Amino acid sequence: MALPVLICDDSILARKQVRKSLPETFDVEVQTATNGLEALAILRTQEIGLVFLDLTMPELDGLGVLEAIKAESIECLS
Repeated sequence: MALPVLICDDSILARKQVRKSLPETFDVEVQTATNGLEALAILRTQEIGLVFLDLTMPELDGLGVLEAIKAESIECLS
């Protein structure tokens, strides 16, 4: 079963680089978000096992996403 992964960065180049950096043998299903609000929308509705967050983004930065994850008790897969 593939691990659901979320890559959140406002730079398309950075999102592509993170995706390429994942080992080929790593069985993942990757989703992307361009800002923290998009990331939270995904995290609230889907089970995600691993999140890569940019700290500086428009709308809501990575730290804001982490604060919302904690405040809303959003769980990652274990």
